[in-house]
Amino acid sequence: MKRRGLKWGSSLVVNIAAGIFLALCLVGFWWATRPSATGIRHTLFVFVWLCAALTATLVTFSAFPATTSDGTLFGVTLGGAGAFVILVWTAALRAGNRAAERDQREAAAARKAGKTEKAAAKPVPLERQETHWYRVRNSAGQGRRLIGIVTGDIRRVHDIDAWVNSENTDMMMARIHDFSTSGIIRYEGAARDSTGRVLADLVADDLALAVRDRRPVTPGIAIVTSAGELTRSHGVKFVIHMAAVEGEPGEGYRPIRDLDGAVVRGLTAAANPVRHDGTRLEPAASVLFPLIGAGSAGGDLEAIARTLLLAAVDYLARSAGPAPERVLFLAYTDRELAVCRTTLDSCPGLNPQGRG
Repeated sequence: MKRRGLKWGSSLVVNIAAGIFLALCLVGFWWATRPSATGIRHTLFVFVWLCAALTATLVTFSAFPATTSDGTLFGVTLGGAGAFVILVWTAALRAGNRAAERDQREAAAARKAGKTEKAAAKPVPLERQETHWYRVRNSAGQGRRLIGIVTGDIRRVHDIDAWVNSENTDMMMARIHDFSTSGIIRYEGAARDSTGRVLADLVADDLALAVRDRRPVTPGIAIVTSAGELTRSHGVKFVIHMAAVEGEPGEGYRPIRDLDGAVVRGLTAAANPVRHDGTRLEPAASVLFPLIGAGSAGGDLEAIARTLLLAAVDYLARSAGPAPERVLFLAYTDRELAVCRTTLDSCPGLNPQGRG
């Protein structure tokens, strides 16, 4: 390559340009090292390298303004700085193509890892049914009272006197095909023929008679109805419908604020059950609660579990009148079980009694 004199130009302009490329180099490096850069990281590093090279080129020609050179590249005569820039850009383009391929592989690997992690973090339904019991200390001199967690599907739970149904403030039960406590209680409590077709919607009809035209009801209220066919199939004496979630058009359902008060009203109804027609029923010795508001209502599981469980513990410890001897909370998934056990294990008013 032949050399001859060629002045670089104004050093001030060159220094400003060098500063801009240096700033782009630093910003690109910061961006490339962030976790969110997965999939474009290698391309960003090529950009960083390019900016660094251009910065060095500009600083060199600014520091030595008398440096002159020329040459021919692909039949085109260029000054030394121009030729160097072209070479840098050419190398950057080649490196960029390779970087893009590496970014594609890295992005694919990240998506695969993300799917695996998401699947691993998804709550797992518990197939095996077991019960974890805790004895309530200082239970107002009323004998042995227990609180516990039962795992698995509610349809596998038998011989509990009262089931609590988490209902909305309109007291309108879920459709029988919905996978929710309300839908399950409605279907299992209905009279059905041999094909499973509903002949009489016993529990939902009884709830409609109790509410009539007084909708919406007060949040947290508890209404007692018959258990329909659940009495024969599962040994349930009655159902307590608790207005534990409230809806808003376009927003769906959310848990009510006074969940701990709702638990107290539910347990009070279990101890003194009265139907809408004034019929008094036999008090429940055992009650089953779902984790009210943590399902389709989208409430925070840890906060809701803590509120519900501690409210029940406090009621059983302080109530001097009749109260259920055994209160159970349903944990359908492994995460629900872990959260409930953590809450009860850390409660100072309980003694673990093991599994039953």
